[in-house]
Amino acid sequence: MYIRIGMMNLKILYLLVVLAVLAPLIKGRAVDLDQDNSLSASSGSRSTKPNFVKITSQPPAQLTQVRGATIELECEVMGSPTPYVQWVHGSGQTADWDDVTMNIISESSPTTMARVVSRLVLDHSSRAAESTYTCIGRSGGQIAVASTTVYHVDAPRSNFTDILRSGHHMFMHLKPARVTLHYRALFEYMGSTVILPCKAVGRPVPEITWKNEEGNVVSSMQDPRFRTLPTGELIINDLRWADMGSYTCVAKNAISKDEAETFLYPIRPN
Repeated sequence: MYIRIGMMNLKILYLLVVLAVLAPLIKGRAVDLDQDNSLSASSGSRSTKPNFVKITSQPPAQLTQVRGATIELECEVMGSPTPYVQWVHGSGQTADWDDVTMNIISESSPTTMARVVSRLVLDHSSRAAESTYTCIGRSGGQIAVASTTVYHVDAPRSNFTDILRSGHHMFMHLKPARVTLHYRALFEYMGSTVILPCKAVGRPVPEITWKNEEGNVVSSMQDPRFRTLPTGELIINDLRWADMGSYTCVAKNAISKDEAETFLYPIRPN
């Protein structure tokens, strides 16, 4: 009983931290959990659904990439409804070449609020001296952007460099598993169908599984409301208060594995 109470206190603390972050983002509207566990935003005497988007963790403004090396850009976007997150290259071309997928979540989701983490894995070096990559977050007709300038440089020539290049050629078709898109936190209405995304890149293509707070694999065998799609999403039907907690996406291939955690908080509709 003591352990269960401790877990509940941690979850409530997490909620309070998120709401504290939200306070200055709603343009003067107060965001509160009502006594019946519903989420509302008030403006004057009228209660409305909060509507905003903000990049809460942006990629570095500048980064250097040695040709032949792999770098990552990470962008975290918070918004309501669920932000649509996308990376573009240069003047607007979508960065979706090879096995780098478009990191997009549909803005049509009825989600109350979400924090989305998107990573762009760059293992191709441009012939140009520099390239620009921009993270774009959209939600409710609003937009937030953050850009990174990547400077491409040649590695100094040496016998050791030649050995590395030879090894890279031998294993160039193998890439470690890396989660490129997931929710860090999701606030969703009870009774709704929840879709927790988990996109990953790697070669061979990573296999994706989900685990609950106890470390057990989530499957329809345990609860028919839960199922994992071949594309990696975890589906939860008829969301309940008991579903609150952390869910971990595990992406694994023959080279490595990567994990990403999502905190799910059910909200009672007004």
